[in-house]
Amino acid sequence: MIDVPAMLAPPEGWVDTAQQAQMRACLVAALSGHDAPTTVRIASELIAVMRDQLLSGAALVRRQAAREARETMDKSALALASGQTVQTIARLLTESRA
Repeated sequence: MIDVPAMLAPPEGWVDTAQQAQMRACLVAALSGHDAPTTVRIASELIAVMRDQLLSGAALVRRQAAREARETMDKSALALASGQTVQTIARLLTESRA
């Protein structure tokens, strides 16, 4: 049986946020307990969904959140609060207008 939790464990020295740990747990649950061919199929489907839908959706959410936060914060405060650089915030705001 494939040791899915070990394969999806964070790298040494990495500490997951609560959200990252939740995502890892969901992937472990989705990929665990299947025979090898089924695991190949499920992993392929998950990769396709994450690549083709979820990553772009998460990027859209991030841009929209930056745009909403900008209504009450300046770029520097938003960068500090979000852990992003001012340049990243500026790019997100520019992209959110497109």
